[in-house]
Amino acid sequence: MRIWTYLLAATVTIALSGCAPFGTSKAERVARLEADLNDGYQSRQYAYQNFDPATTTDYVDLATLPPSQTWDDWFPLEASDTTKYSFEIQDVSSDSVRVRVTGPVAFDGPRTLDADLVRIGLEWYINRLELSGYPLPIVD
Repeated sequence: MRIWTYLLAATVTIALSGCAPFGTSKAERVARLEADLNDGYQSRQYAYQNFDPATTTDYVDLATLPPSQTWDDWFPLEASDTTKYSFEIQDVSSDSVRVRVTGPVAFDGPRTLDADLVRIGLEWYINRLELSGYPLPIVD
């Protein structure tokens, strides 16, 4: 009986926290983007994989252009500054995540990043990013 109580409590906790126990949650998807931005050129060139190709208008550009023409413009890297980008989730709603972003001096943060996400099966994917300081979405 006690095992069932623990299993029920764990299930309710997972359901209420927005985790996808067999997929990628919204928070995990944003964390993967953060890791891609922090792991240098090799990882940045694959950051497009965090986005849904069907609903992200800029998907082809993210997948084919070098990071120097995409991610480096929005999230600059400085060779002399070893500060990593830090994403602190502020709010999670039904289809978006609001994140406080800090980073290297050249980033001029903190800034707010709003990520719209779409669920495909058990996986959440980003399909739009808005970064404070830019008049338009950086990824649409």
